[in-house]
Amino acid sequence: MQFFVCEAQIPSETQDEAYTAFIEYMEGGASEDRFDGFELVARLHMPESGRVCIICKAADAKTLFRHFMFWRSMFGIDIEYTPALSCGEMVEMQKEHNAKLDEVD
Repeated sequence: MQFFVCEAQIPSETQDEAYTAFIEYMEGGASEDRFDGFELVARLHMPESGRVCIICKAADAKTLFRHFMFWRSMFGIDIEYTPALSCGEMVEMQKEHNAKLDEVD
């Protein structure tokens, strides 16, 4: 699965409503934080700015969107998705890149 860093902005006008729904979601077991093809790794809140940072793994865009669809449609939360690499993946990729550079020399 692919790592994603997702940055969300909760509009000021829906922040209280969204966090009230979030309380219900969390107290209800947060069932959409893990399902086939999706795993939430961390969710960090910056309530003073209405921002949320989510680190997750998703098999594809469809499973990523499935997790966020409710929040977008109900509360107008804007979410930016950025694919990311683990440390192990970054080391592997850089080693491959270095080997190609060595071939050129």
